Amino acid sequence: MSTKPHPSESALIFAWGVRDHSLWHLFVSLALLMAAMAGFFFIFRIVHPVTQRLPVTPQHVISLDPNNPAELALIHRAQDRSFALLSDADSEAPVESPQMAFQPSFAGHEIKLRELEPATAAIHQPRLFTAAADVLPPVTRRAVDSVAVPPAAKLHAIMSPSLAKRGPADVELSGIKLTQPTRVQFRVAIGSAGQIVTALPLSSVDDAEIMQQLHAAVRTLRFTPSDVKRVEWGEVSFRWEVPPAP
Repeated sequence: MSTKPHPSESALIFAWGVRDHSLWHLFVSLALLMAAMAGFFFIFRIVHPVTQRLPVTPQHVISLDPNNPAELALIHRAQDRSFALLSDADSEAPVESPQMAFQPSFAGHEIKLRELEPATAAIHQPRLFTAAADVLPPVTRRAVDSVAVPPAAKLHAIMSPSLAKRGPADVELSGIKLTQPTRVQFRVAIGSAGQIVTALPLSSVDDAEIMQQLHAAVRTLRFTPSDVKRVEWGEVSFRWEVPPAP
């Protein structure tokens, strides 16, 4: 049984029959916004104050003649209001009033030298102590026992256990000023005749002259000959030792 679409329902997927009025709404909103902005500009407009120009009265200098009675009366009226206003004749006339005459404050003053103040008498106080006076009581000297000077330490070459079997365990070295003996170590090779074949420094000091003296001293060491081993390796180190007191 076939079903027919209802005449009120549209068979289209999109609503093509509905008209979109959003563009007109946008135009209306824009017009309202422009009107509101124009109203704000009108309400909050800047009004500059209008300055009134003051009338400028030109100034004229009028010369008054004292010989004219009318002008002389005007001069007297101006002098009554301002007593400091004087005419040319009054300014040339000498001042007879003592109150108006200028009297400087230094008139009749004579310049004199200021009297010197008397020198203060030096106060001599008695000296209780002098530089040569001995203020401390005599001290009895304490008897000091004579202490024997310890013998100076000497540098020794210490052999490793493998080398000590074929010779002395340590050998005294004289004339070498080695300040850090624990840092220096040599690896030596002993031949079958007991002589030093090779002496290689494993660690050294900064002074090259001392290293040369140590190398020469190590090369002069002699050990017991051995027919079993042709070459035997070992280490030689150094340290300071103080000989025992007698």
